[in-house]
Amino acid sequence: MDHSLSLRFLRAAVAVDLLTETGDGNEVVFAPTELGLGIGSQNSPGRGIVLLEASPEYASAWDQFDRVLQTGEIGWELAHGVPRIYDSIDTQSSTSTSSGNGSGKTLPGFRDTFYQGLRSWGGMEEGDILSADGVRNLIAGLPSEAVVADIGGGEGSFASKILGLRSDISVLLQEQAVTCEAARSNPVLKPLIESNRVTILERSFFEGVGVVDVDLEENVVAVAAPHLYILKYVLHNWGDDDCIQILQNVRTAIEKSNVADCRILIIEHGPIESTPEIRLLDLHMAVLCGKGATERTTTEYSRLFEESGLVLHDVHSSKGAVYALECGIK
Repeated sequence: MDHSLSLRFLRAAVAVDLLTETGDGNEVVFAPTELGLGIGSQNSPGRGIVLLEASPEYASAWDQFDRVLQTGEIGWELAHGVPRIYDSIDTQSSTSTSSGNGSGKTLPGFRDTFYQGLRSWGGMEEGDILSADGVRNLIAGLPSEAVVADIGGGEGSFASKILGLRSDISVLLQEQAVTCEAARSNPVLKPLIESNRVTILERSFFEGVGVVDVDLEENVVAVAAPHLYILKYVLHNWGDDDCIQILQNVRTAIEKSNVADCRILIIEHGPIESTPEIRLLDLHMAVLCGKGATERTTTEYSRLFEESGLVLHDVHSSKGAVYALECGIK
C-alpha cells in the first residue's frame, strides 16, 4: 500500500468522524469511532443503510433532485424509468415504461443492496417498536393461536421478532411476489415457515388483505382470521388516495372475519410534531417513491383513518424515532 496515500485516506476518515487520530509525528494510531464501528463491521446494524444510501442507483435518482423540485416529477423514474424504487427489485430483466429518462429496466443487481438496507432499518428500529409498552401489551393480550397479519412485511424480519414474543401465535406475511421469494430465502424465517408459524401470501394490498379463499392457481392461501393487522412503513410510500384504499381493504377484511375487537397497528417514523427532523425523510419520499408519498403527522394519519371508516384508539411512542398508531373499525 502507498503509505502517503493511505495516511491521507485515514485522515479524511478522521475528518468525517469515522476514525480518531492519536500520537505524535513518529507514531500515529487511528481507531474507529462509534460511528465508524457502526458502518465498518460486516455485522453492524447500520452497514446496510450506508451501502443503500451510497449506492450508484440512489445517486442516479438524487442527481435528478433539481428537476424534482422544478417539476414535481419522480427522481427514481427519471433515473431508472420505473416509477418507484420498489419497481426496480424484480428479478425480471426489464419492464415496460412510457415515461422517464431511464431505460425502464428493473435492477436485479440492486435487489441485494435494497434488502440489506431494509434489514438494517429493521435491526435498528424494530426492537424499539416492540419495546413500546402499548405495542407489547397489545401483542401479549392476543388470544392463544391468534394470527397477526403483517401487510407489506418485507423479508419477515419484524414477523420473526413478533413471534419471538409469543410461542402460541402465528403470522400471515403478505407481500409482492419478488419479496415473498426473498422471505422464503430468509434463513431466520425458514424454520418458522416449516413449522407453520409463518404463512406467506403473494398478493398486492391494493387487491385485498388477510383472509381470502383458497385458489392454488393464483398462489393464494387461507389462514385463520387475523386478530391484529400491522402495516409497518407502508403508508408513507403512498399518497392519500392510495392509503385510503389500502386501509379500506383492511377494514373490509376485518368486517368479513367478524373477529371481535380486531386492531390495526400503523407503524411509521415520528411523530413528526415532536420529531421535526423526520421531515428530512420527505425528501426521500419525493425522490424515491413518487407523488403523494410523505411522512405525516398524527393528525394527518387520523384524517386518513376517518376517511377509511376507521378510528384512532391510541398512539404508542417508542424510545426511537418511530411510533405506532393503534386503530380499529368505528
